Amino acid sequence: MGISINPLSNAIGSEILGADLSQPVSSEDFSAINSAMKKSLVVVFRGQKLEPNNLLSAVHLFGDTMEQHLTDTLMEGHPEIAVLDSREMPPDKEGKIIPFGGRDWHTDHTNHEIPPKFTALYAIKLPASGGDTSFANMHLAFDSLPSSEKVKLSSLETVNKIEDFAYIDEAAREKFGQLPIHPLIRTHPDTGRKAIYVHPGKLEKLVGMEPAESQQLIQNLLEKVLTPDICYRHKWKEGDLLLCDNRAVLHLAHHDYDLKEGRIMHRILIKGERPV
Repeated sequence: MGISINPLSNAIGSEILGADLSQPVSSEDFSAINSAMKKSLVVVFRGQKLEPNNLLSAVHLFGDTMEQHLTDTLMEGHPEIAVLDSREMPPDKEGKIIPFGGRDWHTDHTNHEIPPKFTALYAIKLPASGGDTSFANMHLAFDSLPSSEKVKLSSLETVNKIEDFAYIDEAAREKFGQLPIHPLIRTHPDTGRKAIYVHPGKLEKLVGMEPAESQQLIQNLLEKVLTPDICYRHKWKEGDLLLCDNRAVLHLAHHDYDLKEGRIMHRILIKGERPV
């Protein structure tokens, strides 16, 4: 029995049924999965049962894993896996407890010289309700802009910092805090399409602009383009393995549940290429 692939929205996302990623995947099925990933930018494999070794093997189908800087979350014996447990979130410097990925719409690890192409999230434990994650197609976001604004934004570059959170140790801050510069408008290496590419929380500034001015420009831009018609809100089920293309997608974890109840995701990043 082969797999079936169904769209999750008109703008972004597909679910894949009938795949057991703890077992070898046929070349025919993998070709169909890759095609869905290119077209949909987000794919969800339903009903997976994956121990850490199986999870890593499944994710390795899509490329090499890369080091994550969320040092206090890394799984013992499997440091490629970050365990994102809402019950373990420390307060920030303002005393607020905000879940992983819940501060702003973002793409992952832009403070790395070579950021991830894919983020893989595997749902281990979910709250009774809530805990959704939203995804936005940033190709469509860029396409929605007038030509003059596309030209202006295409000349801008972001300076990217590492955030000063308690779950990131000093060694990681030193290693991954080198302020790499990336284009604000990124060209997808597989399709040639343009996308808005930014992590506001990691934005030190735009090149040639002051930090406050830079943040205001980005916030105004995202408020304008992040419309419901380019977004999909994923309601997780335990056993979902979701892959998201960081090169053309922003995502946001919703804080609509009691963090003490426990929402646990295993996260793996797949190494990409230098943004251009």
